[in-house]
Amino acid sequence: MFRKLISFALPTVALGLAGCGVDAMEQEPVQGTEQLATTEQGLYSVVLNDTNLNFFPPPKVAGDTEFGGNGPEMDINVQLELRNGDTELWVGMYIRAQETDGGDTRAEGWKWYHIFSTTGSAIEKVCLTAADCDAQTARLTQPFSFGFTDTGHGINGYGFPQLIPATRLVWMLSCVGDTDGKEAGSKTGCSAILHDLTVRYY
Repeated sequence: MFRKLISFALPTVALGLAGCGVDAMEQEPVQGTEQLATTEQGLYSVVLNDTNLNFFPPPKVAGDTEFGGNGPEMDINVQLELRNGDTELWVGMYIRAQETDGGDTRAEGWKWYHIFSTTGSAIEKVCLTAADCDAQTARLTQPFSFGFTDTGHGINGYGFPQLIPATRLVWMLSCVGDTDGKEAGSKTGCSAILHDLTVRYY
């Protein structure tokens, strides 16, 4: 799919790439995001292209640090959230990696990425396409969920081409489960690339 890499600057637009007073433990700057901005009937419309969620290894919360060839069974959830008076768009990635075959090792947690800010205007909707924004009743596009059981020591890569009508938030997912050594809390985790997002705000 051809990706638009053209960017137009509007004086009221600011990408949230450097933080806005949010606890650094839950903030992750996002790189590689391009914008295509337009205005229509008082609304600003900004397209965020191929937003990259950097690799996140959730903390170990149970057991030792090794899955030892027993999975893990991995569950991933990605969702959008509005913060700070609906002027900031954040993406959260939840990962749960649970040892199989009766083992109790588990890594689990959330990572939040700040991907867009206005300069005070409230975000009206976040959609997968401009057409979706015209038809979508919810303010945010639906979350993404995926699960699999790891069977080796390699990287697990998954692609999720967009559907018609568009319903998929995540475009590509890359995960590490078990490794040859200690991994829970350090090497087990995922990164993701999102499909284009259209952000509308006044």
